[in-house]
Order: sequence, then C-alpha cells, then structure tokens
Amino acid sequence: MVDETKYSKLTQSAREALGDIVEEYKETILERAYDIAEERETATREISLRDILEAKVPRTNSKNVIDVEMRRKKFSILIVITGAFYALVGVVIYLIQNKTFQYGENLGLIVAVFGIFMLFCGFFANQFSLALFNKIANLKNLKSTDDYEIVKRWQIIEDLAKKNMSKTDKDEYKSQSVSFLIRYLSHKVAKNETEFLKIRKLLTVRNEIVHAGFTMDSVSRNELLDFSDELIYRLESAQSEKKNLNQELKVIKATYGTLNKSLDATAILNQLINNNRLEFVVNNDLVGDPDFGTVKQLNIIYKIGDLEKTEIHSEGDKVTIPPADA
Repeated sequence: MVDETKYSKLTQSAREALGDIVEEYKETILERAYDIAEERETATREISLRDILEAKVPRTNSKNVIDVEMRRKKFSILIVITGAFYALVGVVIYLIQNKTFQYGENLGLIVAVFGIFMLFCGFFANQFSLALFNKIANLKNLKSTDDYEIVKRWQIIEDLAKKNMSKTDKDEYKSQSVSFLIRYLSHKVAKNETEFLKIRKLLTVRNEIVHAGFTMDSVSRNELLDFSDELIYRLESAQSEKKNLNQELKVIKATYGTLNKSLDATAILNQLINNNRLEFVVNNDLVGDPDFGTVKQLNIIYKIGDLEKTEIHSEGDKVTIPPADA
C-alpha cells in the first residue's frame, strides 16, 4: 500500500516520473514472468502468480556477485603462481645444467627455491580457504532480505487457501486458525508425507524470521521458495477450477411455443452452450414451428453454479446468458 502522506508531498513532475518508473518496472517483471512461463511451456495459456513472484525476485544475483569475485581472485592468484612456477623451473634447470652445486656458494638459490615452495603452499592454502569460505557463507552467514520473501509467500499461500475453502472449512479455520490451515494444506494440497513435513517447516521458518530474526542460508531459502511457489501454483489452479465449476451453465428446462402447442428446446440449448455462455436468437430455427401463424415465446429455466433462474423471451429476441453486464 502507498503511504498517502508521503505520496501527497510529491511534486507533479515527481509523481509523473514515479509513474513512469513503476510502468517500466511492471514491463520488466512481465517480460521476466513471460520468459519463466515459456520455460514451463505455459506462456501460450497463462502467466501465473507463481511466474510473477519468481520474476519479481531474481534469486541468484547475490550468489553470482560472489562467484564473479571468487573467479577474479582466482585468476589473479593464478597469474602470480604461473610466474612462480616458471621461476622454480628455471632454478631447477640451472642446478641441473651446472652440476656444481655447493651449499655455501648456492645458498641464495636454496633460499629462492624455499621461497617459491612456500609460495606454492600459500597458493593452495588460499584456494582451500576461499572454497571453505564460500561454502560457509552459503550455508551460514549470507544475510538477505530474500528471507522475507518466505514470509510474503506464506501470506499468499494463506490467502489463497482461505479463498479455496468451503464455508464449513472457513468456519473451522476461524476457530482453529493455523492448526486447521496446516491440516487443510496437508490434506488438500500436499501430495505426500514429505511435502506435509515441508509445509510445517515452511511455517516454522516463517515464524522464526518474523519473531526471532532468523537468517537462512541461500540453498535452503531457495528450496523453500521453490516449494512455496509450487504450493501457490496448485492453490491458484484449484481456485481457477473452483471458479469455473461455480459458473457452470446448464439449461434445466426450455420450451418454445404457445399455451396451445410447444416443443422442448432443452437439449438444443445445452448444445449451444460455449464456454459457459449461451447466445442465440429466439425463432423457429431452434426446434421448428410448433404453432404456425402465432407469436411464440421461449420459457427457459437454467442454472449457473448453484443459482437457478427463469426467463421468458419473445420470438425474435436476442438472448445472452449470462447477460453481458453480469
């Protein structure tokens, strides 16, 4: 939510610039989300909430920066050690060619060889320490605001779960709150025992981040973010299916004609339903002319989800169910 107090202090030009930046950011996120959807082969059908969330937070930036820095240091040290290696080889060749090695006369060479040997040792020790530091940093010490993405994901999961709950489920959720939510996710969303345990871990980590300032390592964080996105995707899909089910259109009974004679138009109207929408013109082309020379009417009873309605239309009327403005 925008802080209206702060927003009101913006000059007109500042507001316009902020609006332009927001639009640019939206376009950037949309492009990333589309690329992610293409990788999942769903871009032609939809760009989901999961795609948007992943596009919003590139998870590898901080790790990439560290990797680049490590490679740069390794390259610099490699140049130094290459020079030292050639120096060592040169000393060894010199000793072999002269064959007049005397301890007193060649003390300088001995010191040089020892120094180069220590340089080699230092190089390998440095490489080992860099690898160890990188591992420890990834496992323990890398702090990131990405931790709060776990908190945000849990809030989205909770909101989507509540929208998918039946009235009975919502009543139980109000009385039992988190414990019921865990059971709901475990039984309705999780696929196996492993995922059930991950859901509990996700909630535990979320609470530790909020209440204890807990910091996760990057590997574990990304694993939980990936799992959170998968839960969000399933809940979003279930919500879409529920919405389509609730809006399913079906003609219960339809008759076309007059009080004296009429024909059943139920079957033909159900055949005309396309994507839960019914559009047609009331005329004799529907089922024929039941009473020649008179003005006919169509009486139709239909259901959209759990809602049942009755409509009466005269011959020549254009019928749209549900109405265009519904």
